[in-house]
Amino acid sequence: MRIKCGVIYILLLILVSGCAINNKTFETRNQAFSEAQESIQNGELVLGLQKLEQAAQEEPDNKEIRTALVRQREEIPRKLVSEADNMRLSGDLETAEQLFDYILELFPRYERALSGLAALERERHHIASIDYARELLALNDVEGAEQTVRAVLQENPEQTHARQLIQEISQLVARNESKGLTLETAFKEPFTMEFRDTDLKTVFELMAKTAGINFVFDKDVRQEAKISLFVRDNSVEDILNLILMTNQLAYTILNKNSLMIYPKTPAKQKEYQELVVRSFQIAHTDVKQMVAMVRGLVKAKDIYVNEQLNLFIMRDTLEAIRVVEKLVALNDLPEPEVMLEVVIMTISRTNNFQLGPKLPTSATFSAIPGVTEASVLSDFGFDGLKNFTMSHTAAIDFAQGFSSADILSNPRIRVKNREAAKIHVGTREPVFSANVAAGVSAVVTSTPTYLDLGIKLDVEPIIGLNNDVTMKVTLEVSQKGEDVSGPGGATAPRISTSNAETLLTLKDGETQVLGGLIQDNENKGLTGLAGLLNIPGLDRLTGSQKIDRTKSELILLITPRIVQNLTQPTNLESEFYFGTSNDAGRLPIKINKTSPGSLAMAPSGSGGRGGASRMNRASNPLSPQNGQATPNPFAQSAASTEPTITIQAPANVGLDKEFSTRVRMVGARSSVTSEVEVSYATDVLELIGVDDNSGVQSIKLGKDEETGMSALLRFKVVTANPGTTEVSIQSASAEDTVSGESIDVNMPEPSIINIQ
Repeated sequence: MRIKCGVIYILLLILVSGCAINNKTFETRNQAFSEAQESIQNGELVLGLQKLEQAAQEEPDNKEIRTALVRQREEIPRKLVSEADNMRLSGDLETAEQLFDYILELFPRYERALSGLAALERERHHIASIDYARELLALNDVEGAEQTVRAVLQENPEQTHARQLIQEISQLVARNESKGLTLETAFKEPFTMEFRDTDLKTVFELMAKTAGINFVFDKDVRQEAKISLFVRDNSVEDILNLILMTNQLAYTILNKNSLMIYPKTPAKQKEYQELVVRSFQIAHTDVKQMVAMVRGLVKAKDIYVNEQLNLFIMRDTLEAIRVVEKLVALNDLPEPEVMLEVVIMTISRTNNFQLGPKLPTSATFSAIPGVTEASVLSDFGFDGLKNFTMSHTAAIDFAQGFSSADILSNPRIRVKNREAAKIHVGTREPVFSANVAAGVSAVVTSTPTYLDLGIKLDVEPIIGLNNDVTMKVTLEVSQKGEDVSGPGGATAPRISTSNAETLLTLKDGETQVLGGLIQDNENKGLTGLAGLLNIPGLDRLTGSQKIDRTKSELILLITPRIVQNLTQPTNLESEFYFGTSNDAGRLPIKINKTSPGSLAMAPSGSGGRGGASRMNRASNPLSPQNGQATPNPFAQSAASTEPTITIQAPANVGLDKEFSTRVRMVGARSSVTSEVEVSYATDVLELIGVDDNSGVQSIKLGKDEETGMSALLRFKVVTANPGTTEVSIQSASAEDTVSGESIDVNMPEPSIINIQ
């Protein structure tokens, strides 16, 4: 017997040891896999991925390792790209590029990394364009800076530097974006014009001779029309616009000092009015709503809508295009979003009491005396009651039972402004309905219908500009009760519900507690000897008391956190000049204020055709007062200054990138022409568009030259090493084509370019 026990003991010991070894083997995992998990938790993503690949090679059949490897191959590059994008947005372009290159080394042809590099190159190009625009702004070339910035904003409306610079430019020029008459300085110089009942042809003839402006008339212009005009000390541009407006005329620009005058009729505008085609990519708003607004406000001529790409293409005048740009910028804004942090707590408490003595409360009669286990009443001295028995024990209860249950749910949901967010925490209980098919043998089928039970929360937020959130909150708590019988033996569960609905306003980050959904039940029961329970005092001594108390409460905590709100536009952005109902974006017609009594009416018939006429430059102290012809204003305004050559190039350019350099002649008369030689290093830069890349390019500047008063050169960086280079003016000469004399030219400093 002892030998058998010993053998059994040894077998049990071996079995326990084997289980311990198996448990130890199960707990000891692949070392590389454990190191991979630890590295990923510490933020060493690449090292963790390498360890995972090592573990997968060691155990190729381990499904857990293979699953983790596949998941991390998707997760790790996504995290690295997100980090690189954050660096790019923060302005650290060099580090972002290094990280993108590192990602492509680990994951070749990874699409998001390639897209990030492309976005990085666009960002560098945009930054170089913004630097160039700032240089133009420093040279008071507001129009050129404005065009450069708007070109950047067309490619990336969220470019931070471009948005800041366009705000600065908008503050400098509080005007509508119209090309206007910005041809020659003579259009801006003040003149005095006094005409009474004078032919329109005569007025334009005198204006052409005095201001040096060329006018070409359409055949339908009524040149014999009479006009009266008395204006002193105002620019030619304002006076010309006033004449055109009062005579229903319009103009189109032919060259720097020549205009085509035509009747302002729909037919003529179709022939002469220049139109621009522009596509508008709508990012956040429905394109159909945007087009409806544009059609209603601007009365656009032609609009094509592409709902698939959420863009529309518009063909209209440049002024109308500029107005639509501002309208789109004001309305195409991301919708406000709020993160709702919800805490739902269900607190339940149950307390049961069983107190008091439990005495025998019944007696039993038996035909055979003394056969039951209970005490015979004769044992207590009742000999005549031998057939009667009763329990011979009495118990005292002092038991208490307590149970508690706390259910905590903490959902978070992100929702757009004025959209409904729905949260359901609970179960879907099936309710079966029986269907009996008609026929010889009845076939009974049951179809389940599901009921949502538990906690249902509906929230509809309205986000205000002052960072407050108005919410319509609907809360419903339901639970399943006992079944209720219906006709034909069918049963259905009883559903108990509690509802609460409110409208409240909270600040961003403020927490509101919704409570009070309390259910408190208390059941009491008392058992004991009949008759004694009705006697005060004896009921507690002879009776047993049972108390069941159940209390439940639902508490809801809701905290709104605004993710993004509407950007409040500045007054300059939200209110701008629109133009007229017929010409959206056209600048207003105005003349400057003159002092009282400055307009002297000439006597009737003193000169001109059909009436008095007088025209001279008001600001020129050398204007003749004896009725002689007024000399050309261009010859007088530019005689005292020498022409200046300017060169404008970006300060920073990336490797293998293209950039523009503008060479301009300023301060010269209209009859002056200049020949400029631009030099550059051929081993660093390549001039695009020329056959001979010799390092020196000759440019002719002048009013009648093909390039005009400014020329644009396009270079490409061909060097493989970062450094600095320069584009400079090697020589420049100027000559007056009228007098034939040579004119001195002011040379600019070389433009230094950093190759990065």
